[in-house]
Amino acid sequence: MEIKILTLGITNCYLIKGNQGYVLVDAGSLRKKRSFLNKLNKLNIKPEEIKLIVITHAHYDHVGTLKDIKESCGCPVAISAHEEAIVAQGRVVIPPGTNLLGKIISFIGRTFHFVLKFPAVGGEYLVKEEFPLYDYGVKGTVIPTPGHTPGSLSVILDDGRAIVGDLAMNKPIGNIYPLFAEEPDLVYESWQELIGRGVERIYPAHGRSFSIDRIIDRLP
Repeated sequence: MEIKILTLGITNCYLIKGNQGYVLVDAGSLRKKRSFLNKLNKLNIKPEEIKLIVITHAHYDHVGTLKDIKESCGCPVAISAHEEAIVAQGRVVIPPGTNLLGKIISFIGRTFHFVLKFPAVGGEYLVKEEFPLYDYGVKGTVIPTPGHTPGSLSVILDDGRAIVGDLAMNKPIGNIYPLFAEEPDLVYESWQELIGRGVERIYPAHGRSFSIDRIIDRLP
């Protein structure tokens, strides 16, 4: 299965090509509708070819343009049942930092949270357990992987690739452990879940993809 990266603001969003169209994972930062449509046009993809949007978690840089993208594509949204209320209310949640840099950024975010407000939008599929994607022509499953947030989701493809949102990062500063986490102890448990499911390559929302070996090496 082909994966295309759409960087919308500071966030990598991913288009997974199935045999019935595309599944989009995450919807990018605020006010990125024009960028989204331009990137689709360059890829020769029509918005209506996107059959489902999966949201890994309800932070503003992942749902900032969700309402506009959903309306452009005319497709349903799958999001954790724990976090659907956040996007339905357009509520900005600033997670705590896990290291000094994360704590500084988190403090700045809490101070200026009013500039991060995004349009409210509901979700059609509220994910509590596994959510197969086979009906959308994609050989993979959405699973809960809490840690970064209580309702964080990951898309596990049958070929060993995983799109994980902010469960892991690959930025120049710091290691792959997320800069922010509402349930930091669960990050390692979710990493173990990925390993147990045979994941070989990680596609994060921030930074380039990397081998699961880096997660194995980072486990305590």
